[in-house]
Amino acid sequence: MTETMRILVVEDQPMLLLDLIDQLADRGHQALPAGNARTAARIIGTKIDALVTDIELGDGPDGLALARLATSSHPGLPVVVVSGGVRPAAAQLPAGAVFIPKPYRVADILAALKGQVLSRAA
Repeated sequence: MTETMRILVVEDQPMLLLDLIDQLADRGHQALPAGNARTAARIIGTKIDALVTDIELGDGPDGLALARLATSSHPGLPVVVVSGGVRPAAAQLPAGAVFIPKPYRVADILAALKGQVLSRAA
């Protein structure tokens, strides 16, 4: 992934959100922050290249519902779902999405996104 990606990052814990956004920016990507699924749903209507979402997002829809919404409106969108408490079954994830448990490494998130881009390009 050498080109800049617009990555929607959804995390309800402000410190984790800011940290991930900073790390993605340091690697040349544009991260669009959202603290909950409602805010993220509005951003999904814009041009995004990928989604990284936590599962547990407080009040409102969870990250799995958000990931399904994103992939239904953007088929083929690379999605990484993260969580420190919930371990989803593969059937709960949108087709092609990758689950990474917290704590995660940003390199693992980017590798998962790149893998999805490459598999869809083949």
